[in-house]
Amino acid sequence: MSTTEVAPEPVAVEPAAERRVHPFAWKGVLAVSLGFAAVLGLPAARINYFGDELYFLAAGRRLAWAYPDQGPLAPFVAHVMDLIAPGSVLALRIPALLLMAAAAVVAAATARELGASARYQVLAATAYAVSPLAFNQMQLITLTFDIPLQAAIIWLLIRWVRTRQDYLLIVAGVAAALAFQAKWMMPGVWALLGLGVLIAGPRELLRRPALYVGTAILTLSMVPGIVWQVQHGWVESQMTEIIAQEQYAANTGPLICAIEIAVQCGLLGGLLSIFGLWGLTRLEALRPYRFALIAGLGLLIIVLVENGRSYYVAGFWPALVGAGAFALSTVEARKQISKWVNAVAVLSAVMFTAWMASIPVPYSWEWARDFTGIDKPITDQAQYWQRESLTGPAGYETFTKAVADAVAGLPEAERDNTAVVAAAYVQASALEEFGRDYNLPPVFSPNRGFGYFGPPSDSYRTIVYLSVDGVGDKDFLAQFNSTTEVTKINDPNGLPGLERLMTVYVCREPKHPWADVWPGLQTLTFPSGI
Repeated sequence: MSTTEVAPEPVAVEPAAERRVHPFAWKGVLAVSLGFAAVLGLPAARINYFGDELYFLAAGRRLAWAYPDQGPLAPFVAHVMDLIAPGSVLALRIPALLLMAAAAVVAAATARELGASARYQVLAATAYAVSPLAFNQMQLITLTFDIPLQAAIIWLLIRWVRTRQDYLLIVAGVAAALAFQAKWMMPGVWALLGLGVLIAGPRELLRRPALYVGTAILTLSMVPGIVWQVQHGWVESQMTEIIAQEQYAANTGPLICAIEIAVQCGLLGGLLSIFGLWGLTRLEALRPYRFALIAGLGLLIIVLVENGRSYYVAGFWPALVGAGAFALSTVEARKQISKWVNAVAVLSAVMFTAWMASIPVPYSWEWARDFTGIDKPITDQAQYWQRESLTGPAGYETFTKAVADAVAGLPEAERDNTAVVAAAYVQASALEEFGRDYNLPPVFSPNRGFGYFGPPSDSYRTIVYLSVDGVGDKDFLAQFNSTTEVTKINDPNGLPGLERLMTVYVCREPKHPWADVWPGLQTLTFPSGI
């Protein structure tokens, strides 16, 4: 049953307030969202842990109010899932799959708020659920939380424009506070949304006390993280620079980033994105919601200028897809393009399903050997990402066994005073996870967030050290009176830093207390082995 809602104050009626609001297509939207989440579960159950997932498992065992490059939300969820099902990669990813479905639901809910009927709500959910971006959400990482939470905030603001229900602004503040616990870019997004409202309206929103209650909630949620940053020298500012350097090192830039953003949309999502941009700039019915477009464009400019990662803007995409679904509904009947839209939707769904069913690509598939580059050395980051995405990470068990063999080769009396140190946080996290099968000694690393977990105790007089491409070896090995190379891991066509350019050392008799030398060994730069 349709309803008509009018703003209660005696002011000029917004165009959005007069528009017919269709019932939410719960059955169709949930069927699409959860259905494709289940499809995404096929590779989620088969692909090995990604590096950051292993790190979040390690961080979850050392729960804190903050970490160098993110808040505590992802490590906390990883820890909970690991308690429920230790060692299960699928269990770890179930929250990620559900959050992907939630983002698709928010896209549909946004389309509904803007006036789209049931068909177009389902279309919006489908566009998100079968996109390459949805595949990236298979992992339990920060973007898994960023996207649905930011999208929910934008939906709440859009709904406020239509209904003028002030509690929505408080709920938006709560969602922003939760999003901050995943990634610290949320205050910037909140400020950009405010700037968008200031420029495009409705400026009445800025006069609502509830908005400032929501802002206060966000601000209070930031206090523990800020205290942690102050205590650790504002590591986040250094991480921003490091990420930009890594992007440049991977031969990316504004153009490549823009292309990656476009590719993440997929076929159907790309079509709705184009209609969304057209609708938000040209349709009078969407004029009250242009604040979201301005905020999204502002964030896009910042990401391109700062050479950030392409998924940093993804929290705005469900709203754009929702706007595109509504905009399409205004022209589809006149243009008689329904069959073409249906064809694109079906093709996108079939392609996504086939893609998910084939990942990880088996090494035995002859046609896939050239496509994945399995038989060729990896020479840049793009090739690494392509290989890892198609075949999954590999090598964890190989270098874990090599380290375990080095430990087992020590005299029995020496093992009690032995620890393991890895040059990179991913390798350290993998050793901690897979080393449980070998009863490995405690694992440490001076790299990134792992370095802030602390140094080894001075009681450890022997260190089994796993290096990556020689990065940091000279400084680390110089801390000992005796170092012995034990094993080299160097598959020419393997993944760098996992199967290639790695060395295991046994180091004895540290020259100085670890607390004195550890800060000088810590580094935020990730040794990728490329």
